[in-house]
Amino acid sequence: MAKKRSPNLDRLIALLLFIVLEVFSLVMISNSSFFQQIKIGGVYMDIRGSLSKAVADAKYYTSLRGVNRELAEENLRLQTELEKYRAFAELTENAADTVAADSVRGVGINIPDSLAQFEYIPARIVANSTNNKHNYLIINRGSRSGIRKDMGVVSPGGVVGIVSQVSERYAYVISLLNINQSVSAKIGKSGAFGPLIWDGKDAKTAVLTEIPQHIKFMVGDTVYTSGFSTLFPENIPIGTAGKSKIIRGTHHEIRVRLFQDFRTVRFVRVVSNKHSQELNDLSRQYETGSK
Repeated sequence: MAKKRSPNLDRLIALLLFIVLEVFSLVMISNSSFFQQIKIGGVYMDIRGSLSKAVADAKYYTSLRGVNRELAEENLRLQTELEKYRAFAELTENAADTVAADSVRGVGINIPDSLAQFEYIPARIVANSTNNKHNYLIINRGSRSGIRKDMGVVSPGGVVGIVSQVSERYAYVISLLNINQSVSAKIGKSGAFGPLIWDGKDAKTAVLTEIPQHIKFMVGDTVYTSGFSTLFPENIPIGTAGKSKIIRGTHHEIRVRLFQDFRTVRFVRVVSNKHSQELNDLSRQYETGSK
């Protein structure tokens, strides 16, 4: 008894036959009428134009990613150079370090990398939350890239967060937009500092607290990192001062409009403080000795 042919095979044959006949019909029509040749040619050009645009857009997007990567690398290089010159300036200002400064000055413009206290590791954000009370980020750099727990994370827009957990290829970052996060910050020319916290109300603002009541500042003054921690260098711009109120008659609580839009941040730099171990060891020794 002969086997029945599959209905799916019959449908496929019918579809292929239909396509062949359609193409044949179009060729016959275009050869018999100049008007139809123009019409079919126009459709062909539209399809070809759409495909070309799609290919061009894909190439443009790919090239933009390359440009962004190059810009990020150049920005990183300039940031590293800035750290070296900042360290050199501090060295030359200290009269006790005159001999060391002279030795560095003799090198000329090529200030040694070892002089910089901070180095930066570029990373891309692969996960980001902004709508919760305890927001976080995940970046595509981990222990094999030199990332460690308790490293600061920054962007061109300011402070982003602090590394909390690290795997081989990724790191989990507690965002500045986290009610349990705190960053040491200072305001304006006064240099008065206090903890900058997020109160969970608005992703565009944070709160600078514990600024003594007698400190004078103006709305619009820039808020920077204070440098009083091993996490971040001094003077990274974070945002601008807004409205404030006096708390318990002793200190200001200042609303700070953040420079960084956490909903659009894509690329960050992880801060590596080469002096952090020494500073932490010294702090632990003092704390142990004072007990």
